[in-house]
Amino acid sequence: MKKISECLIALGLFAMGVPLAAQFSRTRPVKPPIGKDIEQFQESWRALEPITRRNLTIYPVVSNLRVDASDFLTLDDGLASGSVEIGERGQLSNAIYRRRNPRSSQPWEERGQDYGGASVNELVLVNDSARPLILLAGEVVSGGKQNRIIGADMVVPPKSDPLPLTVFCVEHGRWTSGGGGFGSAKAMAHPSIRKEAQVNKSQTGVWGSVSQSAEVTGAASPTSSYVDVLNSPKAKRDLDDVTSSIQAEYERELREQIRDRGAVGVVVAIDGELVWSDIFSTPDLFRKYWPKLLRSYVMEAEGRGRDSKHVPSAKEAQAFLLENHGRETIKVEPEAYRRTEISAQDYEIVALEALGKFEGSGLLVHFNKMARD
Repeated sequence: MKKISECLIALGLFAMGVPLAAQFSRTRPVKPPIGKDIEQFQESWRALEPITRRNLTIYPVVSNLRVDASDFLTLDDGLASGSVEIGERGQLSNAIYRRRNPRSSQPWEERGQDYGGASVNELVLVNDSARPLILLAGEVVSGGKQNRIIGADMVVPPKSDPLPLTVFCVEHGRWTSGGGGFGSAKAMAHPSIRKEAQVNKSQTGVWGSVSQSAEVTGAASPTSSYVDVLNSPKAKRDLDDVTSSIQAEYERELREQIRDRGAVGVVVAIDGELVWSDIFSTPDLFRKYWPKLLRSYVMEAEGRGRDSKHVPSAKEAQAFLLENHGRETIKVEPEAYRRTEISAQDYEIVALEALGKFEGSGLLVHFNKMARD
């Protein structure tokens, strides 16, 4: 993994807004039109030339589209501040759960929610902040009876009442009696695990991917914990070295940030194949997720561990990013989010749009594309 640290230092620079020399010229920022949709965001994305070390290739994606996403709260920040709480089902059983009832003349239906006992694949979440909360599939929360990952991309409105949260277990060997609340592990599960959760919705598949990661890193976890895998001596030493190097470079280059066009995400290739993308609405939002996304890509690449002489071109990465034809499924939570899933023969796409004050058109928050095996 140390062999790719030079690549990752460079990636840290672009993620923080530092220019990648000669890769693109400054252009005037473009404000999104009223009624913007996913396609309009996609038209603003440009994949830059690749940065490659061993079998991992990253294509920075930039955009000159300007939107305001400053109101959104991340899970890490919400849990750290205490404004977001996650607990086992049953811990908040006496709370009032509100659900909009469209058939009633009253705007809200109030009733006691009986969550019953704890469940492997369901937790309870409360957003007590005044900001909409973004949850991304694969974010790791630790504590409770066993560690979990978020099961799907979603947005939770401000000042929410307790709501059921779909999760997947990433600690097969623990079910602690009692169980407390959850904190953020400040980690993102690597793409293989995220795909098993969000697309395949397979708990068995998630456990299998965690087990495979433990074998690759040589992690000895008595509870088969993914957090133990991430904190194993081999993985933690190498990943911490990369993170500190990126931060040091960022501080030195801070004055040279690009203001007209910023990095909003990446396309990822492993073993010479385009396999993944994570794109956000703004550079600031991408920057918040970049450290743990970077670690997840490195973990995925190390799990495959084959060098590749072929590196797809930036043009191929752009084509991978923009193709979006397939069977479309849309899930809408009024005043919260719209999640569009596109299923094609070769790939899956999950696009998360925030509603609330964007109820008419929606604001694209996160775009995730993954190649099928």
